[in-house]
Amino acid sequence: MFAVPVSAILILKLGVNRFIHETEQSLIQQGAIYSSAYAAAFEAATRETGGEKMPGYYLPPQKRVFWNASARTFRPLLDLRQDKVLPVRPGAKPVSLAPEHRHRAIAPDLELLSKRAGRTTLSNVLFLDHKGRDLHAGTPEGFAELPEVNKALNGGIGAVLRWRSGAERSSSFIRLNRGTGFRVFVAYPVISENRVIGAVYLSRTPDELGTYLSEEWLSVIVVAAVTAIGATLLGVLLVRQISRPIMDLRNRARALARGDLENLDHLQHYGTRELAQLGDAVVSMARTLSERSTEISTYTTHVTHELKAPVTAIISASELLEESSLPDASRRQLLETLKAQGQRMERLLNQLRDITRLRQQMRGSPAKLADMLPAPSDLHIIATPDDAILPLSLRHGQTVFAHLVQNAVGHGAGQIRIGWQDNVLEILDNGEGIEDKDMSRLTEPFYTTRRDSGGTGLGLSVVNAILERYGTRIEAAPSPEGALFRIAFPVDSQPERQP
Repeated sequence: MFAVPVSAILILKLGVNRFIHETEQSLIQQGAIYSSAYAAAFEAATRETGGEKMPGYYLPPQKRVFWNASARTFRPLLDLRQDKVLPVRPGAKPVSLAPEHRHRAIAPDLELLSKRAGRTTLSNVLFLDHKGRDLHAGTPEGFAELPEVNKALNGGIGAVLRWRSGAERSSSFIRLNRGTGFRVFVAYPVISENRVIGAVYLSRTPDELGTYLSEEWLSVIVVAAVTAIGATLLGVLLVRQISRPIMDLRNRARALARGDLENLDHLQHYGTRELAQLGDAVVSMARTLSERSTEISTYTTHVTHELKAPVTAIISASELLEESSLPDASRRQLLETLKAQGQRMERLLNQLRDITRLRQQMRGSPAKLADMLPAPSDLHIIATPDDAILPLSLRHGQTVFAHLVQNAVGHGAGQIRIGWQDNVLEILDNGEGIEDKDMSRLTEPFYTTRRDSGGTGLGLSVVNAILERYGTRIEAAPSPEGALFRIAFPVDSQPERQP
């Protein structure tokens, strides 16, 4: 919003600074010409008087090299952005002695030269001697105390900005930037025989920016129109490409914080590619948090329900054991009940802990199927091909097959076949099989068909917790005999076969 006016002010100030530099350069060039005429006239007057010694400051070696060079260049000395505008130039101060006779002798010719040249240059010119005294003043007076003049009398070029008379009290910012409130002052040294015999003191008001703009009014209008249109288009682009998508993301984040999980669809418009990636990440994170929240709620409900039965049994058995008249057989039975229910609770809690731990583990490097299988037991395991490499880490694969083998044994299986082909893992046992009504619920947490024999319904949940790290899940499939489970891994997880 503020970019256009700020840019306009900056351009305005840069334009005025440019006029100051042009005025300064012009005054320096005029000073070089006036200085040459001044030095030539003074040297002629010196010869006419018998070759008197040259007065003034003797230049040190470094300055002598500069002023005796065949060509000299000058960088801008003034900068409106940094230099302070000094007060109005004070009048000349009275001095005790007048300029010497050679300076007085050349004064009329220099005055005539400045009047003729001033008709074109429009500059005010004063000629000063080596002590800063005005050659044309009726009474002895000088400007040696001014910083720009003092610098010139010491072999440098002095340049300052000074307020014009009456402008210092009414120096508005616009007036300052237009360049009409101040003048540029330049003091140029006059050098002869490596001595500063005097100075040329010039001043002029910079060109007005308003005059330049009035001459280039059509270009100014075009630039202003293009700037306004560009700023408008930029504003619309920022609102559409950045502000609106960010506001939509903010509103969805707030809705998620309030528990509103119904509006988690992807945004219709994201703006930039980076915002699209951010939006997808936020929506995916919201979905994940929602699913995890639902999952935690489900687990909490099931855990409470599953723990309620053994806790009730333990409390009831404990109360019965308090009776002293209880027969020994009944007492032993109650103790066995306490032990069995305690073990069930321990298995349940251990499996819940395993699920939480496995969800936080990172996926590992592929390993051999043969290395993942449990140690030989009553269950006969046949794996084909025998050199298969699965996209599971060794530790994860061992955990998955341990639960699947335990599940098969629990359902009366004596043999289990494991096949790996086309990125699909199939596990088939010859046990009791799966009834149709249980087919779609086997992977649900806490769902079990062996509750009476100690099943917790978390075995396949542990398997799924591992497989989710690899982008897949285990599914039960119809089979004419026994139970058949299938795990289809993503295509990009196909491991290379080891030699």
